Amino acid sequence: MLIEKMHNLTNSKISKFILGLITVSFLVGGMSGYLFSSNDTYAAKVNGEVISQQDFLNRYNQEFEIRAQREGEAFMGQSDSPEFVTALRQNIVNLMIDQELLRQYVKELKLGVSDEMIKRAIVTDPNFQVKGKFDNSVYQRILQQNHLTSDGYASILRASLPLEQIQNGVANSEFIVPAQVKNSAEIFFQKRLARLATLSLADEMAKQSVSDDEIKTYYEANQKSFVQPEQVKVQYIDLSADNISKNLQVTDIEIAQYYQDNKAQFMTQRLAHIQFANEQDAKVVYEELQKGANFADVAKTKSLDKISGENGGDLGWVNANELPKAFEDAAAALQVGQYSQPINVDGNYHIVLVQERKAQSLENVKAQIADLVRKSLMESRYFSLEKQASDKAFEDSKSLNTAAQAAGVKVQESDYFSRQNVPAGLNFPNVIYTIFESDTTNVGMNSEPINVGDYHTIIVRVLDRKAEGVKSLEEAKIDIETFLKRQKAENVLNEKAQQAVKKLSETPESKIDGINFSSEQTFTLSENKDPILTNGIFSIAKPESSKALYQVVHNSNGDVVVVALNKVEQGSLSEKELSQFAMQLLRSHQSELQVQLIQGLRERAKIEVNDSFINQDDEAQQ
Repeated sequence: MLIEKMHNLTNSKISKFILGLITVSFLVGGMSGYLFSSNDTYAAKVNGEVISQQDFLNRYNQEFEIRAQREGEAFMGQSDSPEFVTALRQNIVNLMIDQELLRQYVKELKLGVSDEMIKRAIVTDPNFQVKGKFDNSVYQRILQQNHLTSDGYASILRASLPLEQIQNGVANSEFIVPAQVKNSAEIFFQKRLARLATLSLADEMAKQSVSDDEIKTYYEANQKSFVQPEQVKVQYIDLSADNISKNLQVTDIEIAQYYQDNKAQFMTQRLAHIQFANEQDAKVVYEELQKGANFADVAKTKSLDKISGENGGDLGWVNANELPKAFEDAAAALQVGQYSQPINVDGNYHIVLVQERKAQSLENVKAQIADLVRKSLMESRYFSLEKQASDKAFEDSKSLNTAAQAAGVKVQESDYFSRQNVPAGLNFPNVIYTIFESDTTNVGMNSEPINVGDYHTIIVRVLDRKAEGVKSLEEAKIDIETFLKRQKAENVLNEKAQQAVKKLSETPESKIDGINFSSEQTFTLSENKDPILTNGIFSIAKPESSKALYQVVHNSNGDVVVVALNKVEQGSLSEKELSQFAMQLLRSHQSELQVQLIQGLRERAKIEVNDSFINQDDEAQQ
């Protein structure tokens, strides 16, 4: 089997998070990857099994929404870029292929999940716990936030738990013998005691001179190095929530009025429910309750929600907007102690009981209300200003002045820049695309409003455009002069350092002009402050005696460094530290094996990707 073959594979250095991403995609996408439509064209085929275009688009939209919520403005600024969309689509289809490969592998291994395993996975999930104990109200709230029912989440776990079995199988198949741990620790925590003589590159460059003839000769021999990309100079206006909110004030009167008008939002209720698969079963139980049956007893025996059922249907204390609207509307219509008639919520039927209800005081929610009122005022003001600016930018398409006045912001102007050095205020993929590709900006007109995040809009106008071309000698002169001075300085310093190493290796007590060693310093791989310097020091052979070894290395500044390696001490850890290091090393190896499992499954699979579908703009497919 593949797991048994993992030890024979070469260690991989690629990302160690792939399998984790695939597991997350199971939870995000649920079972949609397995419900194939015979009428649908394919996004990909894995050993003949189809990943449909509709399933792909569902997963793409889910990932898009999740990333938009998680990354906010930074994500929205990229989302209109064709390059970004294509890359995201490629990433999604690859994850879905890996998921399908694992699903097929699960089937091949005949792994299964019992109802008890699903229940145990739910109650032991830290995401659903408060102070280390399962909390049903938290569980229900998280399901609601992810638009899931209890049955739906159980189905997802039934699909994803076998993945954990595979992961555990991979993990348990890997072990590290004590000798491996000891050897790795000795290298990783090895101490190298050295003295350094640093020859400054900047100081030596200042001593060098370059003639006009040298500059011209280099320029003529390296024309391709001086190709200058297309450059633009732009004006733009930037309208955002930040520059609107700073001028907004919320009064106590507005807060009190909002509280009075929206008291239901600040009511917390302790609710219970009994869940059914169909209306008929719900009506039968409703009649039993009407005849005096105990709500908690019925919930324990007849509710589909087994988690809350064990607690008599109790959902705990619930704030507004934490449960489906139909559920909350039914509860709002009840008095404390009353239960509802059966209601349909996302395809299941519920009888809702209000156990307790209490209002939060104005003082407790004052800060929350102030934020809500401020956000409401900001939204209203933002959309009003955005429309006014948009209208003025269209009416006066050759200038941004009137649009800026309407929005209450200033017109900003950039220096010349290319795609490779876009100013931070404009560095959003959709803005870059508009500046360099749009027909509108190519003729010097104002762009349409460009959304680059939540409540953040930019309108841009290209003032001037320089076509791609070769820099003139005059334009390239400073860069060439700097390069040639650096080249000369490096040659001087390397020659000086090599001569010093030769002399010191023969006569360690030699005094050499310009070679001044520091006091002894300690270098380790575990505390690598300058990778270039540290790697150079660790490339030196271990001294065989008390006599220092000399070698030339460089640091991250480009300086030339003569190293006198005095001593090498093997790493030494306490038993506790060694145990912790062993665990880190084991996890690293296990992650590599998990990646290798995916690689192995891919190598033996027949995979077809519908490139023409994956690489086109998503909007054309919806």
